[in-house]
Amino acid sequence: MSHRVTARSAMLFGGLVAPRIQPGAEASTSELFRFLRERIRDRSPAEVEVNTVFVPDEHGVYNAVMATAYASPADVPVGEVFVSVPSGVYAVFVPDGSMRDPIEDVWTQVEEATANGELFRAYKEDIEVVTTSGEVELYISIVI
Repeated sequence: MSHRVTARSAMLFGGLVAPRIQPGAEASTSELFRFLRERIRDRSPAEVEVNTVFVPDEHGVYNAVMATAYASPADVPVGEVFVSVPSGVYAVFVPDGSMRDPIEDVWTQVEEATANGELFRAYKEDIEVVTTSGEVELYISIVI
């Protein structure tokens, strides 16, 4: 298990919402998430990277937005929601091959790193990226 720390600029995402989700491997590998990712891909005329943005509310409840990046709110298609993710510092996880499912692999690494005290989660927006080729990166907001 290893991760790197990076800063991300603010970004705007638009897509479909899965409400009241607990971030983690169970949600991310669910049939609902797979269905929503495919709907995002189907709506685009070209191959797109699908981002799942986990957005917490003031009560600690998360909503997941399966989304693509946009330059402005006006670019987000009608019928989709958008979320603006502020700039921040993230721990980035990529599959290390210890599990067959790459999404389960990265979430397991996050759980281990958190349990071991290797990182301290900020519990702000987290971003799971599935590239057009199926590669996975997970950006976990952290406190430094």
